[in-house]
Amino acid sequence: MLSVFKNINKFAGRWKWLDLFAIFCARVLPYLLVIILFLYAFLISNIYLFLYAILSGIFARLIVNELVHVFYKEKRPAHLEETKILIPVPKNLSFPSGHSSFFFGVSFLILFFNFWLGIIFLFFSLIIGTARVFCGVHWFRDVVGGLAAGLASAIIIHYLITIIRI
Repeated sequence: MLSVFKNINKFAGRWKWLDLFAIFCARVLPYLLVIILFLYAFLISNIYLFLYAILSGIFARLIVNELVHVFYKEKRPAHLEETKILIPVPKNLSFPSGHSSFFFGVSFLILFFNFWLGIIFLFFSLIIGTARVFCGVHWFRDVVGGLAAGLASAIIIHYLITIIRI
């Protein structure tokens, strides 16, 4: 996975436009996705789509990730001398990525309600995760771990929604 990280991060600092795009995807796109999801849920008069998706993301980030952190502690790639860092490096643990966990949790939950919207959100979740690798704050395995945490979270939350009727 180190080679995957290096093959993505090696492009940081080469072209200003690519750096700005990656920074936008890593720092601004996440907020836009939440706003877009809220507006979409409001427009179709299904605020539960928004609430359940956000609940899934929060569960992935605050429960699943924290359980993983008890057993596995990973430093961020910023400690490597050759890493090109484009955004501030968070102080928390690297694996799994909190951003990826949250947004994959949101995206996989959306799949249960609207397949094509879920696919679009999965695509943008992957873009966010890859941008954070590009910017030097995550290993690619952190994004893959976030995908797994988000999937587990969405399955658990969907189960609770449909079976227990929360």
